[in-house]
Amino acid sequence: MSTTTETTKTPKPGTPPTLARVGAGAGHIAVAVAHWAGGHTIGPEEITRRIVKARAEAHAEAVAEHGRAGRAAGKKVRRLKNRASLNGGLVPADITTLAAAEHEAQRHDAAISALGEFTVPMLDPGQIRHRRHRIAAVRCVVLTLPVGAVVAGSWMVSGSVFLFSVVGGLAACLARGDRPFELTVRPVPAELLAATPLVLPTVTADVVVEPVAVDTGAWKEELRLYVEHSVALADLDGLAGVHVADLLAGLQSSGLHLGQSTKTFPGVLRDAGIPVQVINLKSSGSGLGVRYDKLGPALGHQPRIPAHLVRDYTAENHQDAGEYPSPNPSPTSRHAG
Repeated sequence: MSTTTETTKTPKPGTPPTLARVGAGAGHIAVAVAHWAGGHTIGPEEITRRIVKARAEAHAEAVAEHGRAGRAAGKKVRRLKNRASLNGGLVPADITTLAAAEHEAQRHDAAISALGEFTVPMLDPGQIRHRRHRIAAVRCVVLTLPVGAVVAGSWMVSGSVFLFSVVGGLAACLARGDRPFELTVRPVPAELLAATPLVLPTVTADVVVEPVAVDTGAWKEELRLYVEHSVALADLDGLAGVHVADLLAGLQSSGLHLGQSTKTFPGVLRDAGIPVQVINLKSSGSGLGVRYDKLGPALGHQPRIPAHLVRDYTAENHQDAGEYPSPNPSPTSRHAG
């Protein structure tokens, strides 16, 4: 049996305590009545079992009815055959009756065979929702009865009936106050459980939701940084870029991207926003790779070497204070590689 508790609302400042208590009680009573009238006191398992029980009873009744009719037809066939054996034959009317009885017995036997054993049907949520709506419709009709009685009494007897009804309702709201109801789902009746043993019980324990790994894009930043450093170092060596195979070999030597190959790794690079194209390097020939001059626009800046490899000019003594040597231009600008 699962329960939920209503949420309480804080009354507006300046509201009289009695009025706030009546309003809170009216709200709690309205929520509880709506919970009952909507059929939410009956859980999905009970509705499922009631549907299965009704279908099982209908199946058993159909089998029993065909069995009774078949036995009656078989009894008529045996009686007519006994009469034929005693009298040496049957008149034409009895022959017709015998053929009809035999056909009727065969028809009922075939119907019983077609019905077979009852199997628990697979119910979809729409069937359960439809049954709950039917229950809610009946309960709403029941709720209209006291309202109709008050209206009829006020019209036919006296207007004081309506006055007393309003006073009684306000008194009930005041008595309830700010004490919310527990909106419960009643347990499945024991007789219903016994009548539907083939229906598996609904698991009411809290379902443990497996955490879903969310791609935060950190691997893309790490891959872009690795490629940036590799291409920048290759540029210092006078190369126009780095082949995909060399990039992958460096990563796999560190235990990364072990499931990739030279055929699949270019797609991973493109997913990270790294341009891949055919490049021709004088050291290793032609193949897919990342060019220095194409990587810069993708990164938004020129590829940089790792910080620990950057020369620290501040530690050197220069003859002219404030005068720093200009960095050499990229070797790839001198050697198109």
